[in-house]
Amino acid sequence: MPALSAPFSLGDGPDACLLLHGLTGAPSEVRPVGEALARAGFHAVGPLLPGHGTRPEDLDQVTRSDLFEAARAALLGLRGARRIYLCGLSAGALLSLELAARGFAREGLPPISRLALLAPAIDFAGLTWVFTSILGRLPALSFILKKGGREVQAQAALGAQAASGDPSNPDGSYRGVPLRWGRELRLLSAEALAIAPSVRTPALILHGARDRTAAPSGARRLARVLAGPVTLRMFARSGHVLPLDVEGAEVCAAVVSFFRGS
Repeated sequence: MPALSAPFSLGDGPDACLLLHGLTGAPSEVRPVGEALARAGFHAVGPLLPGHGTRPEDLDQVTRSDLFEAARAALLGLRGARRIYLCGLSAGALLSLELAARGFAREGLPPISRLALLAPAIDFAGLTWVFTSILGRLPALSFILKKGGREVQAQAALGAQAASGDPSNPDGSYRGVPLRWGRELRLLSAEALAIAPSVRTPALILHGARDRTAAPSGARRLARVLAGPVTLRMFARSGHVLPLDVEGAEVCAAVVSFFRGS
């Protein structure tokens, strides 16, 4: 497993935050937020979701239910925390929504205190729309579609791209995605949007205005249907992977401030 794909556990404060990466991503894409939270006195945990951190073919054997169960197990691993927070990027934001909606009081967890949703994958843009709305309706085939580098405006922050043939980008994410995940991602998005009206947890939605993967319109639509108080903020110079982009420091600061209640 590449080091950048490794899960992380940072800080030892009494309040804990679970941070969930996106589809084909890795914990590295949310680690900057985890590091900022740890410096602020939180315990920040970023698991590696099933099918990730190895090769895209392994993701072909995983379903959206598998991702949710892994996220649920990671959340239950935070038992004993005084307060619990959730932060998810892209598909990780969708999993965070479902976790917040279900609640786990019977398993000994307190209610989710606050929820940060980064670039939630509600509406899709460009080639991602083609992937989910057209290719995602074709019969499920075992086929890996090639992807380029991560969609960030600050490519230089990631260093040189991986050599040809390497299945990962420099941040540990994949450069390919199974065709079958077009349908899975579309359904995961629809299910999250359907469950959103039951989520009363205070939410912070952050989205990049230059996001070519998840359309900013989806963030606005989600903000309208969530049942609890919502703060929506657009980052004018950022793309999809907000914590790694040019305004990453501001994104991290916004999450920390929100979780602190300020």
